[in-house]
Amino acid sequence: MTSALKILATPIGNIRDITLRALDELKAADIILAEDTRHTKALIKALNITLKDSVRLISCDSRREEHRSAQVLRFLEQNLSVVLVSDAGTPALSDPGSLLVQAVVRGAGALEVIPGASALTAALMGAGVDTTRFAFLGFLPQKKQARKRLIESASCAELALIFYESPLRVQALLNELHELLGPRRVVVARELTKIYETFHRGTLGEILSPALVSKGECVVIVEAQGSAKLINPSCEQNQEIISIINKSQESSKDLVLTLVKKYKLKKKSAYDLVLSQRRHNWDRED
Repeated sequence: MTSALKILATPIGNIRDITLRALDELKAADIILAEDTRHTKALIKALNITLKDSVRLISCDSRREEHRSAQVLRFLEQNLSVVLVSDAGTPALSDPGSLLVQAVVRGAGALEVIPGASALTAALMGAGVDTTRFAFLGFLPQKKQARKRLIESASCAELALIFYESPLRVQALLNELHELLGPRRVVVARELTKIYETFHRGTLGEILSPALVSKGECVVIVEAQGSAKLINPSCEQNQEIISIINKSQESSKDLVLTLVKKYKLKKKSAYDLVLSQRRHNWDRED
């Protein structure tokens, strides 16, 4: 008889978010695969968990997880209780774990999920914008063109877009999203489940309320294009329209008529878009 790899979520900030089932699995574990063993030891100590004397705590970060697969399959064949955790939140969701889980599936091993805290679900719960259908893009690629292709392809599906970002780069991401998508409602969820948990709300291209703070990991949620009800052309047209607004010397009234005629937009949608984009450009000049 073989056991199952237990994929276990841990708290993302507030330690009391650990589940009773997660506590039971950690106490019963023979093997704990950890993204960072030091972090997991600190968590176990804070939770006041008494582990088995024979338990092994093994490093399984993004560089090692694929190489651990054969070892993990042997542990499972020996009917050992094997638990996989990341530093915070849910393994395999922008955290190590996906490659190991795939390897266990290929090796016909069993899996069991112990769900719990996740920055993604916590942000969605408090976003306050339409996230009925969304695309989770995690941390974006470093190269600008790769980021652009990913954002635009997801945007074409008229989905809300969810990103993870460092507080030091979040403002740059918001600026880039505005250039690509125009003025849509956006929420930045920061320090989720912690003392200073904050939801910063507003529109791309404008200052959020409350103002952003460069501290704590951030989840960025951009409402779907259809929900914003500003424009609904193709992604290529979206870029073209924003470019026309930026370059046009026409009055706002005349420019609205131009967009309505050329792109078959509703007059109010075109008017809202022109005003928002021009306001953003004026703010940048100031």
